[in-house]
Amino acid sequence: MKTATASANSDSHRNFGAAIVSVKALMAAMDINKFSGVSVPEQEHILSVLKEHESEGLLTRELADKCEMSIYRVRHLLLPLEKYGQVARIKIGKHHKWYFCNKHID
Repeated sequence: MKTATASANSDSHRNFGAAIVSVKALMAAMDINKFSGVSVPEQEHILSVLKEHESEGLLTRELADKCEMSIYRVRHLLLPLEKYGQVARIKIGKHHKWYFCNKHID
């Protein structure tokens, strides 16, 4: 009985994942989500906080505090955003300062 339940859960999880991929592809085709590389709502929140501090940038710790997330979670979410050119970082000593750099988004 447990095997059948696990199999059903596995199939529904796979179908859910396929649905998410389809929705993301549709959003990209319709140009709804202009944040390339954003895959979770927390990343959109990080980008909005960085945009508010666009001129001065924020240290990773400052950004984590403003987003009410752990510093490790923020860093984990920032790295793909950096890969897609949404944010940039400058190393200051042993710290990193992050900047919003997608100028075409309002």
